[in-house]
Amino acid sequence: MPGSVQRCTCILLFLLISGCTSALSRPAQLLGIHPDAAKVPVPAISYERSDTYYGYLLAQQYLRVNRIDKAIEAYEEALERDPRSPFLLTELATLYLRQGDAEKSLRLAQEASAAVPPYEPALMLLGGLYAGLGQMDKAIEAYQRVIKENPKNEKAYLLLGTLYAQEGRFTKALDTLDRLTGLFPGTPIAPYYKARVFLDMKLYDQAETAYKQALKLDPLFESALLDLGYIYEVTERPRKAEEMYLQVLSFNPSSIEAHSRLGNLFMREDNYGEALDHFKELSRINKSDLDNQLKIGIINLRQGSYDDAIQTFTHLLQEHPQYDQALYYLGSTYDEKGAHDQAILTFRLIPQKSSLWNMAQIRVAVALGKTKDYQTAIEVLNNAIGLYPQLPEFYLYVAMLYEQQAQYEKALEALQKGVDIDPEDVELLFRQGVILDKMKQKNEALAAMRKILNIDPDNVDALNYMGYSYADEGIRLGEAKRLIEKALKLKPDDGYIMDSLGWVYFKMGQHTKALEIILKAIQLVPRDPVIHEHLGDIYMSLGNTSKAREAYEKALAFKHEEPEKIQEKLNKLE
Repeated sequence: MPGSVQRCTCILLFLLISGCTSALSRPAQLLGIHPDAAKVPVPAISYERSDTYYGYLLAQQYLRVNRIDKAIEAYEEALERDPRSPFLLTELATLYLRQGDAEKSLRLAQEASAAVPPYEPALMLLGGLYAGLGQMDKAIEAYQRVIKENPKNEKAYLLLGTLYAQEGRFTKALDTLDRLTGLFPGTPIAPYYKARVFLDMKLYDQAETAYKQALKLDPLFESALLDLGYIYEVTERPRKAEEMYLQVLSFNPSSIEAHSRLGNLFMREDNYGEALDHFKELSRINKSDLDNQLKIGIINLRQGSYDDAIQTFTHLLQEHPQYDQALYYLGSTYDEKGAHDQAILTFRLIPQKSSLWNMAQIRVAVALGKTKDYQTAIEVLNNAIGLYPQLPEFYLYVAMLYEQQAQYEKALEALQKGVDIDPEDVELLFRQGVILDKMKQKNEALAAMRKILNIDPDNVDALNYMGYSYADEGIRLGEAKRLIEKALKLKPDDGYIMDSLGWVYFKMGQHTKALEIILKAIQLVPRDPVIHEHLGDIYMSLGNTSKAREAYEKALAFKHEEPEKIQEKLNKLE
């Protein structure tokens, strides 16, 4: 977008708030004419062309058919007859702004605002122009002049308070809005904007109080309900947020924002049925919104309804063949479904200019790895590295492909290249630790985890890894328990961390406690073979051989990496 047009767009957006963009609603009495005169149809040639009002009426007729250029000509001609008219100057400034000429609009608004006595609409327009151009001090001065001339101009207070907030002058913003409240105690606008200022300051309690004040004055204030719902979301009160959004829908069933927020809220909670209902309703309200249709497909994907997801993404791509997000999720769906060749073809359709291209190359390589075509997979990533050598994630996935082939030295070499680019990339460091562990270099692996915790003391993976490693070795069990409990506090619904804690208790000889925790872990991760092996070991320690056998058999059924070890444990039960 050209710079001048972009500036005008910003100005127009700001002026929408102040109500300065309509050149169709100027009162006729500003030209000294009776208010009802403007409602009368224009006679063919009943006014002399020298009459200023003729130019005004002619401009209005042109504006009704969206002929801004002709309206400008009419106003310019009228201005020749009355060159100091602040009304005509303001009208022209507004129309030039609509045409994208911010400089001429500003010059005319400045001229209009110099009128004596001050012409309020010109000052309001001038404030909006300055704000849109980023000249905040001048904008503030313009609105202050408006308030000085008319202390009851509600919009001027609102816009002045908004500018103060945008400048980070929050005390000034709140003082301005308090003055507005004093002038108009029955309006919800002032407490609403105070709440917005508090929200910008991240003072959620004060913002909540102010929003509730606004809603007490107007219970159907949609923007206040939506903002209050947002506060409930960020302060982790999802049910209260849901209540606000449903309240909006109770009087505005087609509220796009309320449906969207409810859909996103339910998606975050993995409540896909409820989320789907809202996104389907959004698609009905606005069939052209690609984002809603995309989310419907994503929900189908997460629910495992692969055919429905493929149908949704394919339909999107039929209408929008270059929609990269639809391509990406279609490829992901094919991959999840096990159609790896189709996934590879789809990911490769994502163009290099797309922000998803890097991830698409990784997904191509991962899909190739699933088909055991490791050589081609590594070639794909090496080609990507040739184009973007400074992206550490490519080296991470090269390393993982080597790791899958048990080529650990090459994996470490790839990881080191990534670490050289970003020495504090904890994903690369964690993978180094895992591979060192597989190479039986336990001390080096633990050193890598300590390095991660120096960078990020709350790194859940490193905390769990270190704690589990100590527990598995039967050493430093107190420290192991502390590390794992910290990880579990950070991620309380993680079944693998729960398993680690149970394993610590088992190693500490607290077998009943271990059983209780491992059973919780299996509820969270029901098909993990190692957790079932742990369960079998605990049952063995408690003398329950039938339950131990059942657990070991499940460990085998769920494809344990060391089936011989599990079979040996089963043989001992004979």
